Amino acid sequence: MDAANRLDRDLSIKEVAELTQQSTRVVSDLVRMGRFPNAYKAGRGGVSSPVRIPAADVDRYRRTQPRAAGSA
Repeated sequence: MDAANRLDRDLSIKEVAELTQQSTRVVSDLVRMGRFPNAYKAGRGGVSSPVRIPAADVDRYRRTQPRAAGSA
């Protein structure tokens, strides 16, 4: 699935990790810290339910991050 299609829906932690070039652990920590304020647990919301992060939250997060030297 390409990046444009991913941004039309809520994303998994793995998808956000790929988009932000961070580990899934870092993304999970960011969710716990509230950096993705609209993140939620899908399904019944139990301990093992997958977390979903709205694309708008990911876009907002990416815009606030400094760019690496040499990146376009």
